[in-house]
Amino acid sequence: VAQRVLGVAALAAAQDAPLAAAASRIAGPLGGSIVAAGAVISMLGHVSGMTLATPRALYAFGRDGFLPLVSARVAAIHPRYRTPYVAIAVHSTIVCALAISSGFAALAILANVSVLVLYLLCCIAVLELRRRDVRSGGTPFRPPGGPVVPVLAVLVIVWLLTHATARELLVVAGVLGLAALFFALTARRRALASATMTR
Repeated sequence: VAQRVLGVAALAAAQDAPLAAAASRIAGPLGGSIVAAGAVISMLGHVSGMTLATPRALYAFGRDGFLPLVSARVAAIHPRYRTPYVAIAVHSTIVCALAISSGFAALAILANVSVLVLYLLCCIAVLELRRRDVRSGGTPFRPPGGPVVPVLAVLVIVWLLTHATARELLVVAGVLGLAALFFALTARRRALASATMTR
């Protein structure tokens, strides 16, 4: 709609708020202001929800001992509200630092690349869990086509990732490397603790 109303050149010039610019063209300055206000409210709702939901992953890493030196602290639960308040604060601080230090376009691309890598790992995990016949809580759901869907998903995701820049892939690889290091340290610590207990 924005492209049809504004045209390609004007749309490119209005890249910061194209929908508000299109609404201004259709309904005047008041229309543009209403759409901009709606976008702000929508984004605030999304960010608020994600601020409460996404840190649960960080909390789970801490709860399961995958964050050396800080696991117990990150897994802390607020005594009154029963929320993982430390994980929420840490997550919000990291997100705020990224938002202040980077532009929207770079962060949007980085977020998409990160999600694609996460989906890629999930698809590979599906194949491996099925190969090992891992079961938890009963017989696992087996979609028709067997491994066809995860394999096709892996191929599509790899194709999409070929469109990312080297810098974006390097940042994601750095985060994955750090995560792998945390996992290796945690696994080593658990192995040492287990060996000590068996003695």
